[in-house]
Amino acid sequence: MMIELGKKKRESIQPICAGSRDVLLRGAMEGTIGRVWVPSLTGSSYCLVVVGDFAYLLGLPPKGEQALDLKGQIYESASQAFIYPQNEMWADWIEEQFAGQQRLVVRYALKKDEHHFDLDRLRGYVASVPKGVRLRRIDERLYHLAMKEEWSRDLCANFESVEDFMKYGFGYVALKGRELIAGCSCYGVSEGMMEIEVDTRRDWRRQGLALACSAAFLLECLEKGLVPNWDAVNLQSVGLAEKLGYVFEKEYQVYRLKEMEER
Repeated sequence: MMIELGKKKRESIQPICAGSRDVLLRGAMEGTIGRVWVPSLTGSSYCLVVVGDFAYLLGLPPKGEQALDLKGQIYESASQAFIYPQNEMWADWIEEQFAGQQRLVVRYALKKDEHHFDLDRLRGYVASVPKGVRLRRIDERLYHLAMKEEWSRDLCANFESVEDFMKYGFGYVALKGRELIAGCSCYGVSEGMMEIEVDTRRDWRRQGLALACSAAFLLECLEKGLVPNWDAVNLQSVGLAEKLGYVFEKEYQVYRLKEMEER
């Protein structure tokens, strides 16, 4: 059986996660977001970290009964996630443990820095929303509005409560009347860094709303000295990021479980 660590008991995984610049992983280690499992409360040599749609395997891959315990925890807690192996040893472990049940998928990393943004251009995007659409910073009412609909839940869902979101995160949404139609928000946070989530309601796509909400979010990040990280699931997301000023860094591969995706 794997043991879940509460947010105030994650010191034990810090040596395993040391040196990572991944915002979600760091946020989980710091106890701000996510869930963490270890094989024992002391001296753990590996861990599973899950934040939203992302799962991380770190440390030394287990064997025998411990491998079965970890595999079961992945099925239970990360069956729909993008699974990130820390290194080639973990990649080999995933391919062995989930033989025939996993596939590799491509994601796209943008550079993690704040030196490529044109503030005037970002302000122009904020001002360019269609007539009748308002941009608003997420408050308690808008948090609950975002959480009500499936398409917008990821704008706030990685925080346990509205209080946690208001304390650690922030975001901007586009409103038509009282309806939420797009947003850019904090998917996760670690010290000095924010992970970005962008969503637009299907019937309002391709009207510059994601661009405007993202620009507003970036402007606040830059004003506060926060590094806004953009990790893209497809080339359309890469194109939006580059329009905002991001610089493409690389393609990389992670795993998904095929059998669970198809159910």
